[in-house]
Amino acid sequence: MARHLALPVLALLLAAPSYAQDGAPVLVTSAAPDDVAVSVYRAPGRSSDSAIDRDDLEGFALITETRTISIPAGRAVVRFEGVAGNIFPETAIVEGLPGGVREKNLDADLLSPRSLYDRALGRRVMVRRTDKATGKVTEEQAVIRSSADGAALVSIGGGVEALKCTGLNETIVYPQVPPGLSAKPTLSIETESDRPVTARIKLAYLAGGFDWQADYVVQLAPDRRTAELFAWVTLASSDPTSFRGGAAVIAGRVNRDAESPTPPTARPLELRCFPVPPPLPYRDGRPYPPPPPPSAPPAPVAMRGMIAEEAQDVVVTGSRAKREDLADLKLYRLPGPVTVASRAQKQVGFLSKSRVGVALIYESRIYQGELSQTQLIVRAQNKAVAGLGEPLPAGHAVVFAANGTRPILIGEGATDDKAVGEQVEFKLGQTPNVVARIEPVPVTPRDGRRDRYRLTVSNANPWPVVYEARLYPGGDDYRLENPSARLTTKDGQPFWTTTVPANGRVTLDYTIRSLR
Repeated sequence: MARHLALPVLALLLAAPSYAQDGAPVLVTSAAPDDVAVSVYRAPGRSSDSAIDRDDLEGFALITETRTISIPAGRAVVRFEGVAGNIFPETAIVEGLPGGVREKNLDADLLSPRSLYDRALGRRVMVRRTDKATGKVTEEQAVIRSSADGAALVSIGGGVEALKCTGLNETIVYPQVPPGLSAKPTLSIETESDRPVTARIKLAYLAGGFDWQADYVVQLAPDRRTAELFAWVTLASSDPTSFRGGAAVIAGRVNRDAESPTPPTARPLELRCFPVPPPLPYRDGRPYPPPPPPSAPPAPVAMRGMIAEEAQDVVVTGSRAKREDLADLKLYRLPGPVTVASRAQKQVGFLSKSRVGVALIYESRIYQGELSQTQLIVRAQNKAVAGLGEPLPAGHAVVFAANGTRPILIGEGATDDKAVGEQVEFKLGQTPNVVARIEPVPVTPRDGRRDRYRLTVSNANPWPVVYEARLYPGGDDYRLENPSARLTTKDGQPFWTTTVPANGRVTLDYTIRSLR
């Protein structure tokens, strides 16, 4: 059943002041902030190689609002409409109130078809009916007599009817918004002032349902020794509230164990007609025709707006984010004003380097005689002399190589947060042109405590490549001995690096001896 509410009436009611009665606090409504800033933190538990899950954003944001409100003398309840739907109300800080904050509440009873119907129990409404055949519209005053569970009983025309049983299109028209309902998430606070005052206050709070990451695009030069690097800030919000103002993202890991709250959601309104006994199966020896299928009601105006809000848009801007130091963290301020839209994603560039020195490395990891898949790594030194020298937030990377007049994707990888001076690696996964294999070699004389292996690396590329092997003998009870080439140590383990010639191969023989 469609439900409608005239917009002028709604606007009038939301703008009208409320007055105290019988000593109750005066209700003051702040419909929207004068100014707002959103600072987004990454999901604490999400690894750098995991993409943002737009269906389950586990990051959070610090939202700071500035509002101007008129507070009467005495007790007052100030309703801040339009806060984040995923607000952590316990984190809210309000500054600028003359009497401070006595109490905070998150109003979860949002305006919805069900809440409108529930609040109208025993009240007068209009029932609007449209004849499907003629299009004639009639309206009749009625009083709702039943709750939102089951059939909708109304007193109408001197009797009691169940709506949706007439076969006509029926709509309930409500005369006003019941007190206490809001179309926006609302935070309420109670305060007390010794005099009337117009205050410019600041409201700050944490909210869940946000996340961000860095996304890198690497374009290798034809010589594969340098690359162009461009980086985006990708910001996502699943909050039902949109914000327009300043926006920033925070790079670095912030320890936070609190779980995101479940945002307030309205239960659906599913009114139905009373069950009708099925007709007799036959009349005059012939079966009854089946009843016609019920027509689908038009989507209510409010519900159509909710459906539109569910669409997740992706916005890409051409402006650049600016980096600022924030203690041990890095803040990237998006050029503003910025719209952090409800259930949407935004991308802003923040880094561009034209000649970054890179090296393409092929790497395997070997555990005694077991070999991992060989993967391609794009490696760079995060130093100014190498063309970088910038703090790099954790994120994903796509790597392209030149192929004639157009680039070809050669792999995707990820990186953790990297400070200036650190080594940066994008691991792109398995490669078909450089293949490593390992096989046992007989030991003479035979010794049950020694196993001999041969590692063979083949390069099908028409150019030489650099290959690295990290060898893990198997813990303190095993030792690697008698390598056929010089090994070094990296991260406390034997390490082999070599150059494999174009269309050629190299080998490494070694022994693993058991000390037990």
